[in-house]
Amino acid sequence: MTHRFRVGQIVELRAAPRTSNRRAGPCEVLFCLPHDRGPLLYRVRPLDEGSERVVDEADLSPSEATKPDAGADGKPFSIAITRR
Repeated sequence: MTHRFRVGQIVELRAAPRTSNRRAGPCEVLFCLPHDRGPLLYRVRPLDEGSERVVDEADLSPSEATKPDAGADGKPFSIAITRR
């Protein structure tokens, strides 16, 4: 079997209220985990969280969402530094 989603793709994560505190929403595929048998697994990061999760392919579906724009300079945020 081959992985259905590719690294960098935005997918929809299904909620799992009975088994964990995982919320539904868009997330980015970070890594396709290797496997010998069993379900295909992915490491994903929800777009609205900083944490990463390992999820089964059955909990993911294609999404129309896109990554948030990192800004004009390509950085997600900037920090002002003053010198003394």
